[in-house]
Amino acid sequence: MRSIARLLTIATFLAAPIASGRAGVDPAAPLPPAGNLQLVVMEAPGCIYCTIFRRDVLPAYEVSERGKEMPVRFLDVNDVEQSGIGLDAPIDILPTFVVIKDNHEVGRIPGYMGPENFFHSISYLLSSSQ
Repeated sequence: MRSIARLLTIATFLAAPIASGRAGVDPAAPLPPAGNLQLVVMEAPGCIYCTIFRRDVLPAYEVSERGKEMPVRFLDVNDVEQSGIGLDAPIDILPTFVVIKDNHEVGRIPGYMGPENFFHSISYLLSSSQ
């Protein structure tokens, strides 16, 4: 009986619609003016945690005060070199959330950790970098 319930739970999760999306940003898009903060989400096609971030966190982030002062930009991890963004280290975990100021990395959060921890981590990162 437990195995049937577990199987139904897994089937329900797999059948739930998850918005698919290519790490959709044109690497040729102009960088923001110097001095602006932005949150760059490094992702790759097929990254399940990137998709979950877009579904579970992104809508709340975009309407938050933090999201208004530090807009989000998505970048395919394979296009980092062409982006013109100065990173402190290579990207090893996806998604990686990189705070950019003056087109250089201020800090990063490697990996997806859920909505509540994401918002706490962003606040901590910004308070420690100012």
